[in-house]
Amino acid sequence: MARKSMSSFDVYSWVNTTGGKLRGKRIDNIYQENDVVLMKVKVDVGNIMLVEPAKRVYFTQRIKPSQHFKEGNFALLMRKYTRGLRIRDVYQVGFDRVVKIDIGDFSFVVELLPKGSGVLLDKNGIIIGTTKSVSFKDRVVRPKTSYVAPSIIRERPWDLTGELLIEKIKGYRDVVRGLILGLSIPGEVAEEVTYLAGLDKGLGPERLKMADADTLINSMRGIVKEALMGKGYISYSEEGLPIQVTPFMPRSFAENGGNFVEYSSFDAALDDYFNLILKGGVEQRLEAERSKLMHSIEENKLLYRKLMEEAEDLEKQAEIIGENYPEFSGILACLKANGISCRGVLKDNRKERYAIIDYNGTKIKLYYDSTLDKAIVRLYREAGELKSKSKRAWKSIGEMETKLEEINGKIMLGEVKQRIRNRKREWYERYHWTITKNCYLAIGGRNSDQNESLVRKYLRDRDIFIHADIHGSPAVIVFNDGNVGEEDLIEASKIAVAYSKAWKAGIGSIDAYWVYGDQVSKSPPSGEYLVKGSFMIYGRKNFINHVEVSIFIGVALDEESLPVIISGSEGSVREQSLIYAKIVPGSLGQKDLSEKLKREFSKNLDRDSQLLILGMDEEEIISRLPGKSSVSYIKKGENKGLKRPRGI
Repeated sequence: MARKSMSSFDVYSWVNTTGGKLRGKRIDNIYQENDVVLMKVKVDVGNIMLVEPAKRVYFTQRIKPSQHFKEGNFALLMRKYTRGLRIRDVYQVGFDRVVKIDIGDFSFVVELLPKGSGVLLDKNGIIIGTTKSVSFKDRVVRPKTSYVAPSIIRERPWDLTGELLIEKIKGYRDVVRGLILGLSIPGEVAEEVTYLAGLDKGLGPERLKMADADTLINSMRGIVKEALMGKGYISYSEEGLPIQVTPFMPRSFAENGGNFVEYSSFDAALDDYFNLILKGGVEQRLEAERSKLMHSIEENKLLYRKLMEEAEDLEKQAEIIGENYPEFSGILACLKANGISCRGVLKDNRKERYAIIDYNGTKIKLYYDSTLDKAIVRLYREAGELKSKSKRAWKSIGEMETKLEEINGKIMLGEVKQRIRNRKREWYERYHWTITKNCYLAIGGRNSDQNESLVRKYLRDRDIFIHADIHGSPAVIVFNDGNVGEEDLIEASKIAVAYSKAWKAGIGSIDAYWVYGDQVSKSPPSGEYLVKGSFMIYGRKNFINHVEVSIFIGVALDEESLPVIISGSEGSVREQSLIYAKIVPGSLGQKDLSEKLKREFSKNLDRDSQLLILGMDEEEIISRLPGKSSVSYIKKGENKGLKRPRGI
């Protein structure tokens, strides 16, 4: 059975490879969802360190902070005390499943033991916060109390003398159990050490010689040296299921016919391994069903081949009897008269009235309860029955393979959904946004609060401010490096118009205007008051006339080939998108329209692209729709990829 937490040896390897790279690195941010804490720290193996107390700690490429990642109280505490500070040291406490990360004057202790916690300590060892408060017989983990560490294994087994090793493992049934129970060595390490030492796993410790003990210690040191190289290995069962992850090549496992996959980094191996074994309920059920189906398919294939071979063998026997009719007539007569005493008879089944005859080295099944012709017919009939059974087995294989394909599709879709959920989202994606054909970013507020904060936080004097000529429009900012052209302004005005009240009113077109940032003010004339999200415009307004009230929604692929919903003018959206649609005011609700877009978009794309479309979160599509709408048309885009903005 696959183990579901890192071992003390895993911790030793990780702390002394990746952990060493953390010294001097700054904590950029901390996130949390349930028991999983993500720490943003940039090193060469990644920039997101995943910490899950009682289970694991490593850098992940699979899980990233996103809008779906909830805030946790512990993450907020970690941010308050450690964000922006540098990591002083990372080390394993003793030779146990406890990692201590010193950050500035604080320490983050990660207990990977059963029921372990993540604990933030001040410089005096007082608990500031914990992922969960727990009470044990010998200690309590709770804020505002002194931290008491769990009972720790102190000795590293490869530092022992041969004499002390023998002393510690004596009394156990065999050497492997002695290493596991007497020295607290993980099972997979004990197996490997014994194998490399050339000792029988069943060897009793009382039979161990000093030279054997020294060989065991040297084998351990060899594994330690390999574990410090930073590579990782996942071992798989015959059914293709992961059973262990190690920082050393599992030679003993491979020697017994096991398969393993090598990774260039231990973090990558840990990331893949835990992704496979810690999947959610639905994914686990699908994986289990897939495993059973694959096993059943193989069994039915074996059955099909067996039935076909038996059928062909019976037909061959019938042909031999027919080709040697006179001779078998004599054998049949002898069987009826004398039974097993006839020449060449290997077996006589009196109950079913047939004998097995050795005829020139071929075994022939000969029924002797009737005529020879009927015996031949009976063999052909049995062969036909076997072929019918084989056809049913083959049909069953086809049905199971169809089911397997469906399950594989669901699993792939689940993986795609997870990748899309973990996609890195840019800061501007929380607003209405578009990137013009010339790569200028335009962002607009989704409500009066965002309008207010956008102008206060981002609007510079030479940036462009755009507003639809109607009450109730996003405040749209175009980030200007001095070269924003008329085409860019027209494209950005689509955001101001589409997400204004003109959409709900069903207006066909409306004017918009633009001004420079230094013409926009929150200071009203004397005696007047500006409501939240409203602004004073001073000086000349530059109008963009008759902007159609419509929006183009498309699916573009980012640098990781993950889908991003974009909106804006047709030219910009078409260039970036796999596929896009023109959306106009209508009667279809946003949820229904998002479902329709996913359905219609996927129809027009290849299978891989279909998975990306179907894996998108409908909420992300809904957030880009202005309101009740209808689809004017759908077209394939140029698929040149998601643009990144300039001029910020």
